[in-house]
Amino acid sequence: MKQLIVLLYPFFCCFTNAQKSFANKADVQVRYSPNNPSNVFIPSQTIGAAFDGHGQGDINLILSKENIRAMRGIGFGPLAYRLRTELEIEAWHWNPKGTWSEPDKQEGYWVSDSHYNGDIEICNGYKLPRRGNTHDQANDDEYSMIDDGDTNTFWKSNPYLDAHFTHELNTEHPQWVVVDLGKLFPVNAIRVNWGNPFAILYKVDYAPDIGKNYFDPLQPGLWQDFSRGNVTNEAGENKIVIVSDSIIKVRFVRITMSESSGTATLNSNDIRDRLGFAIKEIEVGLLDTKGKFHDHVKHATDNEKQSVIHSSSTDPWHRAIDIDVNTEQAGIDKFFKSGLVNKEPVLMPLALLYGTPENMIALLQYIKERKYNVKEFEMGEEPEGQLIDPNDYAALYSQWADEVKKIDTAFHMGGPGFASLASTPEDEYSFTEQKWTKIFLTYLKDHHRLNDLNFFSFEWYPFDDVCVPTAPQLAANPGKISNALKYLQKNILPPNTPIYITEYGYSSHSGKAEVNIEGALMYADILGKSLALGVNKTFLYGYEPTYLDEYNDCSWGNNMLFAMNGAGKIIYHTAAYYGINMLTHFWASPADSALEIYRVHCDLINKQGQDLITSYAIRTPQDKWSVILINKDPEKERNVDINIFNTSTKNISRLNFPLHFIQYSSLQYHWKANGPKGHPTLELPPSDKIILDKDPIVLPPYSVTVIREY
Repeated sequence: MKQLIVLLYPFFCCFTNAQKSFANKADVQVRYSPNNPSNVFIPSQTIGAAFDGHGQGDINLILSKENIRAMRGIGFGPLAYRLRTELEIEAWHWNPKGTWSEPDKQEGYWVSDSHYNGDIEICNGYKLPRRGNTHDQANDDEYSMIDDGDTNTFWKSNPYLDAHFTHELNTEHPQWVVVDLGKLFPVNAIRVNWGNPFAILYKVDYAPDIGKNYFDPLQPGLWQDFSRGNVTNEAGENKIVIVSDSIIKVRFVRITMSESSGTATLNSNDIRDRLGFAIKEIEVGLLDTKGKFHDHVKHATDNEKQSVIHSSSTDPWHRAIDIDVNTEQAGIDKFFKSGLVNKEPVLMPLALLYGTPENMIALLQYIKERKYNVKEFEMGEEPEGQLIDPNDYAALYSQWADEVKKIDTAFHMGGPGFASLASTPEDEYSFTEQKWTKIFLTYLKDHHRLNDLNFFSFEWYPFDDVCVPTAPQLAANPGKISNALKYLQKNILPPNTPIYITEYGYSSHSGKAEVNIEGALMYADILGKSLALGVNKTFLYGYEPTYLDEYNDCSWGNNMLFAMNGAGKIIYHTAAYYGINMLTHFWASPADSALEIYRVHCDLINKQGQDLITSYAIRTPQDKWSVILINKDPEKERNVDINIFNTSTKNISRLNFPLHFIQYSSLQYHWKANGPKGHPTLELPPSDKIILDKDPIVLPPYSVTVIREY
């Protein structure tokens, strides 16, 4: 059955009477407009989960028959295969069998075999020896080659951003590196030890200290010109270059390269070795009056000791010895044949930032040959978090899209898979995901490629700080995601662009709230609010059994539904498991039916004007109401009256009793913090009962409740 998508007006709880802010009684009113729902969705096509890469040996433990049975029992529809290699700055060998561009040396550019006699069980990423970034968004255990103190190593930009592949002037895709000195230093000169190819023309500019604020090289007004910052370098000399007539105190120095020498190291016949730019080492500092150069860059083979380097892109060239055995991805065949995948198509990734189109085309051919149920591909993952310029991402996106369409024009592509979305208003001083998206879409439009964007994707982890009180975060989440999507939907995305949340959870960091009762509330609220805002597909992160983790010496936790021991056996369920089960089996049911959603109004708020109770209401094809209520007050229980307001007739009615009443709170779940050995001391299923007309509807503190008409 085709899914109907209609823009959903927010139906979170609102307020009309400030005097009721601290009342114990809440009035919940469903705004029913017959034949005019806010949204229509089919749960089996909309409510899904993500499956990620894991540590060495964990994939086989996770995908046991018992664990798969437990995961399938939750009731998710579509699955998203997440690609951890994109976050680790690694090349993905999705098939361990394949071909190197330099087979004799077992190095170069890799293409996995598109045919294979056996089954692919496990696959790995390969670290990139031409890496420029000091830090990454995954294990963060590597470092930059630009300031490692070794002139035998070097950074090189992605050759697929050169004019040879983009068919555009290189000035349209200049490549850059940024040196973060950590604090203000006096600077008037630099020395670049160039590799091959080197920059014939480049520009050096600077930025002052920004304190502890998030660094984004695309922030408007950040960069300032050095008086002698435009440099011609026809011979690729490694000499000291004076960039300023005066000494300036700076923290960040950027080198932007616009014209390449097109030269390669040794006698390489691979044109990719001649494209882009390469740097062995960078020194930034002060040339004093005696001609002595004082370098402020810290050079080390340790990302905690070297000066932080950011680079615009990285060459996917690597070697067989660069395999990362500590992180594994599920093999394509193991994933699809394990029994985890149901009838819905899987959303698969294409490695865009650190891969080659040839390798991904082989993946598509493999998927088609084996008739795996795949129709959609997410292009890359978290490019803005890796500081990729939207024009560069768009150029790679376009190249990969051309190749995808050669394999099958029915394949759909989307992205960019943002790490997050800004939830604060736009201003002229920040470079938000909204501005990033505008530039990306402008590129596609100017190149007549808007039709290549079949969906827009992002991840939603609303809170970075997991060490602060949770009640304010739970109250703030609906407003944050509403603000994040509102401007995009109204002013940026092409009309009717499907929106996917390809991962969601409490935080991208690990903390106690995720495994306590708050985790159940956050998952439920994100899912309900997302559907309320018209999101077309949602993928919960934390589907597979895993372990507790710690962040910032604060507390142990994880976005997870199950915990497993070292043998892969599930040892307990978190509150989030029970909360999500309530939504998939009771609230959003029947799973294969088109369910209508209507706005809900509630009159109970906190001092900040935020909802203390959020509610999301569904009407089934059998004309039955299903309402979820989330009490975000950590201390007070609330009595609730639920009414149906017919906006056409102005009549008010009640739910039809008896009602099926399912509820989860601290009455069923207690968490005991004990470092990596933390666990629930009380783990009961939700309460399940029938309530009659005379029975009050009571919401305990920090609770999730589903009420359905029989």
